[in-house]
Amino acid sequence: MSPSPVHAQGVDSAHDCRILRAPWVVPVSSPVVQDGAVVVNRNRILAVGPFCELSPHYPDLPLTSCQGVLLPGLVNGHIHLDLSVMGTVQPDSPDSSMCDWIQKLLQRREAAKVSQEEIETAAEKTICDQYASGVGLMLDIGNIGLQRRDCKPVEILSLLEMLAPSQAAQRAVIDIISDFSSDFPVTGHAPYSTGPNLLKFIKKRCRQQETIFSLHLAENIDEALLLGKGEGCFAKFLQERGGLDGTFPVAGIDSRGVVGYLENLGILDDKTLCVHCVHIDDREIQVLAGTGTHVCLCPGSNRFLGVGTAPLEKILAAGILPALGTDSIASNPVLDLWQEMSILAQEHHRVDPATILAMATLGGAKALHRETDLGALAPGRRARFLHVEGREYEKAEDADQLLQRLISCGRPESISWIGDE
Repeated sequence: MSPSPVHAQGVDSAHDCRILRAPWVVPVSSPVVQDGAVVVNRNRILAVGPFCELSPHYPDLPLTSCQGVLLPGLVNGHIHLDLSVMGTVQPDSPDSSMCDWIQKLLQRREAAKVSQEEIETAAEKTICDQYASGVGLMLDIGNIGLQRRDCKPVEILSLLEMLAPSQAAQRAVIDIISDFSSDFPVTGHAPYSTGPNLLKFIKKRCRQQETIFSLHLAENIDEALLLGKGEGCFAKFLQERGGLDGTFPVAGIDSRGVVGYLENLGILDDKTLCVHCVHIDDREIQVLAGTGTHVCLCPGSNRFLGVGTAPLEKILAAGILPALGTDSIASNPVLDLWQEMSILAQEHHRVDPATILAMATLGGAKALHRETDLGALAPGRRARFLHVEGREYEKAEDADQLLQRLISCGRPESISWIGDE
């Protein structure tokens, strides 16, 4: 279908519009366009396609010539900004458990005694770097409220995560949440650290608010051991901290494992985002797909902590397009979605590069329910997207080569935002 003239797009004046031309346009939701163009007004994309086809319909619009690649802004589906001040917490050895690493992180946090201002300053630096890398939207999971937002206009959805494994702790946290304002967003941490009554309470509250419920899930094999048998490093960790009071193991966990546990609690739906999902099997993947639950993978953090690799091919085969996240600097020395895409390309050779790029853009937008505005270059989406340049892209001979280079060569040499000029 040919694009409509400007006046038919609901635009008051052609002076509100312009056409951007580039050697490559990567819409994500449709095939790559060589010598492509994007027509925008001040707020929205009006048309996307080959320049030779679009230009006759918009002959009087000002033309902006871009030298690189136009593509959607990236979406970071999982980050902990308040941990930025901690720096990277290196595991003691390759044989260290995830619980050992958590203990080391807690010890560093206690010893550091950093001020709120220091936390805010470090978080702000991370936000600015995310923006510079091409991230326009992120989901921040924190233990404290962050107030400063002095950086460039990154859109940040923030959830305060709650931890309470024992019955007494769950009751206390429920009382605390009940005193929050009705629109203050909270979420759980993980099945091993947030008890079932508290998970159900928070999810019910999220449904009332119509907000995202995010949860670390199956990051480590010991989570299933705790829930199913009351064993593993998390059981020992909770026992030492007085958090093991009979809540775990959970009776009746079957072949659906940890995912089935959440399903039985009524946690899973299209506004639940399960993060990591390293140790889930075929049956659990089908439960996630059947409930419309979203998934976010953090391959850089998983590699750093040595917890394993998520079954991406099986997740995709079930019809789930995962989001992509960096996690925090504590478990990932380089917070960069371009690196996350590169790691996925290394670990999953059979996955189409277009799919990996879609994870970093459209997958995140869908998981955060912002796909009508973000995640793709298409009519009606916001006129705010990326122009990236690099010698590797200039050498691409076709769309397949371009996509491969976009996801495997790391952060582009130049990244600029269209719409933030």
